[in-house]
Amino acid sequence: MKNYRTLSQYPAIRKGFTLIELMIVIAIIAILATIAIPSYQNYTKRAAISELLQAGAPYKADVELCIYEKGGEKDCSSGANGIAEPAKTKGKYVDAVTVSSGTISVTGKGSLSGVSYSTKATGNASEGISWTTTCTPKDIFPAGFCDNKE
Repeated sequence: MKNYRTLSQYPAIRKGFTLIELMIVIAIIAILATIAIPSYQNYTKRAAISELLQAGAPYKADVELCIYEKGGEKDCSSGANGIAEPAKTKGKYVDAVTVSSGTISVTGKGSLSGVSYSTKATGNASEGISWTTTCTPKDIFPAGFCDNKE
């Protein structure tokens, strides 16, 4: 006669994960999330800054042409001497663009509320034109873009 084993005599087959293994996985995910979420938020804010930079760029060329034609920056303001009206420049993150006496000011809105920069042109046609840029806050703008020391 053959010796048959019953089911209770076989060793238990392990199925699934133990509680400690699941807790380790959750701890690893929590650590990664605490590092990744702030980094991602900072990354998206920096990506939105590019819209502010692009909003002011066309006005730089307009102001430079105005300075060459008028001999100085004091007559270079929005809607005059070839400088476009900034009302059409608003975007998802751009609240306002203003040009006054050769100074271009761009302010943000939404997640960029409180973020702004202004760039001022100085010089004339014979000396050349130089730009000085002041940013608020400086740390989220690209390196070397802002001249202000903080």
